[in-house]
Parts: sequence; structure tokens; C-alpha cells
Amino acid sequence: MWQYIAICIIGIAVIGYIAYKIYRMFTAPKSKHPCCGCSGCASKKELKMKE
Repeated sequence: MWQYIAICIIGIAVIGYIAYKIYRMFTAPKSKHPCCGCSGCASKKELKMKE
């Protein structure tokens, strides 16, 4: 019985993660910036320094 509960929790988590990623895909800023709403990495910091 507990296996079914664990599978349901994992399934809900996966569905939530996919829904979150789809939401982020549609709400990302529509700029020509290559990062498209990325939370931050070395490339983004370099681009900000150049601007």
C-alpha cells in the first residue's frame, strides 16, 4: 500500500515540475537575450558586464 502512495507522490511531483517548466517557458521575457530568463550563470554575468 505504501508503494502506491509513494508512486502517487512522485507522480504529482513530476507533473508539478513539468507544469512549472511549461509556465516558465511561456512567461520568460521575450528579449533577444540568449539566456531567456535564466537565473544566472557565468555567461549571463559576462553579458551584463559588457552592457
